Amino acid sequence: MPSKSQSALNDRLKDVDQLLAAHTALTKFKKAESAAKNLGGGLNQVAAVVNALVQAPGKGKPAEVDAINRAAFVLLCAHFQGFVDDLHKELADKLLTGKVASVDEIVKLAKQRNANPHPDVIAKMFGGLGVFEVMDGIKWQKCANKSVKSRLTGYIEARNKIAHGSKEKITKQRVQQFKGFVEKLAAELDESVRAAALKVID
Repeated sequence: MPSKSQSALNDRLKDVDQLLAAHTALTKFKKAESAAKNLGGGLNQVAAVVNALVQAPGKGKPAEVDAINRAAFVLLCAHFQGFVDDLHKELADKLLTGKVASVDEIVKLAKQRNANPHPDVIAKMFGGLGVFEVMDGIKWQKCANKSVKSRLTGYIEARNKIAHGSKEKITKQRVQQFKGFVEKLAAELDESVRAAALKVID
């Protein structure tokens, strides 16, 4: 059963689905608008406008959807970071409640300030609670552990460029790939933390 943190992440990822739907809607509208401008009055031109509104839009022009793609990318990174923070706090509550004066103070000490969720940052956070190497065994089909870590780092670096004003090229496909990666990584990290925590509890 997934943690509360993973369930909360799944809810937050609906924000990204909304942005992807806005991307599709905007692209459809722009194609319909273009078809409407070319109307000569015939029924076949009206049909072209209607078709542009109801058919899958294909690729949008980058200038029309670029901001939506970049916003979705940054939001994905923020939601993943929120998941990591929530999972860290959830674990701290489970391991430390009744054993320390303030679980929140321990969480603050174990967490690096203003740090993006790079693999080593995640490992140090959970290591601060006595749960070690949570990132080391994470892998899935066609994605070895080294690849998981390098892909996460690459996504975070792209997010940082966007957040600091760079015009990083982000396509809808890249957003969808990142979203799938976040969903898979969150599920695997959730399981890794659960398994490691059981060793600490026993």
